[in-house]
Amino acid sequence: MEIIDALGKLFRSNSMYIAIGIVATTIAIYGIYIKRLVKDITKKMNFFFRFIVYVFIFAFVVGFMSAQTINFLDGLSGKLSNLHLVLGVISIFALLSLLAKNEKQI
Repeated sequence: MEIIDALGKLFRSNSMYIAIGIVATTIAIYGIYIKRLVKDITKKMNFFFRFIVYVFIFAFVVGFMSAQTINFLDGLSGKLSNLHLVLGVISIFALLSLLAKNEKQI
């Protein structure tokens, strides 16, 4: 139980980095689909406008996702016990690893 408590404290103090890891891993897995969608939408635009759309989507949307994930994890870390927090974070990363394996990323 001491290990769970230590991990819970560690996860609570590093929730911002955990959230960034979750968002970055998700984008690494599914970013190619987002890129294809944006490319299909913007293929009739000239280079300058296509570039602006790419920058907007990949900068602001990723920033928004990171901020929302950080807020979500901060809210959870205050409400969950150490055991549930540790199991939740480990489960999220395990799920992301399975999704990466399905997408042949690993």
